[in-house]
Amino acid sequence: MNRIKRRSLGFTLIELVVVISILGILAAIAVPRFIDIRTQAYTAQRDGIVGSLRAGIMLVASKNQVQATPDSDTFPDDLEATWGGTTGGTQPGAGDFPSSCSTGMGSPCFELVLTQPLSDGNWSQESANTYKFDAPVGTDVTYTYTQATGRFE
Repeated sequence: MNRIKRRSLGFTLIELVVVISILGILAAIAVPRFIDIRTQAYTAQRDGIVGSLRAGIMLVASKNQVQATPDSDTFPDDLEATWGGTTGGTQPGAGDFPSSCSTGMGSPCFELVLTQPLSDGNWSQESANTYKFDAPVGTDVTYTYTQATGRFE
């Protein structure tokens, strides 16, 4: 009896279905994690900037204490060195607020407390001491600077 050897030329249908099912399960688990990573990245970016601002506010306050005069405030009056149109018309006028913190508009934010003013476009100045982080993914957050306490919350 001669047995003919069969050569396997491919995968069976059951093998293909099992592999596709496993890949589908892995994709269903991985995709939400990758979406959540974007939200976490923007949150980390925002928290890093807020931490830098708080440190900058404290540095300015420390400098003011060292160079104190009897009528000087410890904390900065505001966070914008050129707020109110003091640069010859290149900045918004008093009461005008940039739609976003960007160099393209000539209006970077937080010039008084950061050595490199912020111009990422995700931040906008809502009022004299109120700023909003426009999160591309996730929730927008509004912060207020209080000059009396030096808090940026």
